[in-house]
Amino acid sequence: MEDQLEIIKQTFISNSVDKLLGLKDKFVDTEKSNPDPVAEELANDVFMVMHGISGTAPMVGLENLAPLSRKLEIVFDKIRKGEKEFSEQIKIQTVRGIDAIIDELRF
Repeated sequence: MEDQLEIIKQTFISNSVDKLLGLKDKFVDTEKSNPDPVAEELANDVFMVMHGISGTAPMVGLENLAPLSRKLEIVFDKIRKGEKEFSEQIKIQTVRGIDAIIDELRF
């Protein structure tokens, strides 16, 4: 049973790192294109990835990831709903948050 949990954990880590690196690439791409439609798509993508991490990380023993991913999930949910603007500061802090989560996953 413990081997199965470790396999699930390692799969989660690998998939999460891949998704997070993909998000970072999208942030770089937003600076090169028309930001409005890209921002909406990016907000959805960030929300979904962070939602997955905040929900799954504690189940595989990575409780320390949930607080940061949950904060980003909440921010991007507000952006998706039009309650918050997708600002340059949010972009910067999100990339830093993504880097922090990746660092924690790769420990």
